[in-house]
Amino acid sequence: MPVKSTTVDIEGAAQLMNIHARTAEKMIARGILPAARIGRAYVLMERDVLAYIEEQITSQTAQKRENGARQTRGRAAVADGMEALR
Repeated sequence: MPVKSTTVDIEGAAQLMNIHARTAEKMIARGILPAARIGRAYVLMERDVLAYIEEQITSQTAQKRENGARQTRGRAAVADGMEALR
């Protein structure tokens, strides 16, 4: 039996990542998140969004360990991929 693939729109991807939809659009435009334009809307695979989140968690955790687990001031450190959006 084939595995059902779940898709999300930009709003759904933004909700999964807890970011603004416009930020998700920028990530798609820069190729950070894979997406396809179907008609007028973008469609993303939920598994791709979750894989991006997991990659960021792993990367940022490793970086914190390398830096001696220094605490950050204010908001959490921004992922490398997110820094490109500024």
